[in-house]
Amino acid sequence: MEGKIIRAAAEGLAHKLNRYTNKEGLEFTKMVIGTEIMLINISKLFLVYLIAVLLGTLIPTLITHGAYILIKRFSFGLHALNTTVCTVVSCILFALAPWLLSHLLLVSMGNSLVLAVFPFMILALYLYAPADTKARPLVGKKLRTRLKWKAVVCGIILMAAALLVPNESAKFLMAMGAAFQVISILPITYKILKRSQHNYQQYENPA
Repeated sequence: MEGKIIRAAAEGLAHKLNRYTNKEGLEFTKMVIGTEIMLINISKLFLVYLIAVLLGTLIPTLITHGAYILIKRFSFGLHALNTTVCTVVSCILFALAPWLLSHLLLVSMGNSLVLAVFPFMILALYLYAPADTKARPLVGKKLRTRLKWKAVVCGIILMAAALLVPNESAKFLMAMGAAFQVISILPITYKILKRSQHNYQQYENPA
């Protein structure tokens, strides 16, 4: 039901935008799909941050989500197979987890732990980023190499920020957000979830 509503809203918005772009056929279909993805992401973020506000964890959620996005931007990795699962997982990872860890367990992290944890995540980014999916194969060795190094640099920047920030809970939240994304690119995660890896190979080396 939710998907139908978003789809209808995307089509309506695309028709309004098309008054100025005059797209037809496949190009208009792409516009509808792009608009639908945008609306899905907006609705998902709205729900995540609404829950964060209600739980009183807006800042922890921003820190965790920001770290996650910084790494995910270039490392890609697994994503949920449908919108509902994606929304539920996002709410758990970015709203409920920061609330649980920063308000109930009062978890914090010193610079010694930052230096112990982040190098392993940076190494994982070097070894496994970018990780593609069947729906979004990353075709082109130059593209993958460029994304890999950008992901590594972002990991280093995040580690430096975690070392410099004075708040120990913030250090932990940054590490947690990065870890959420790094887990999504690991081969063992793909294996556990029975998802295909290196999907670009079927396009670069067709049988």
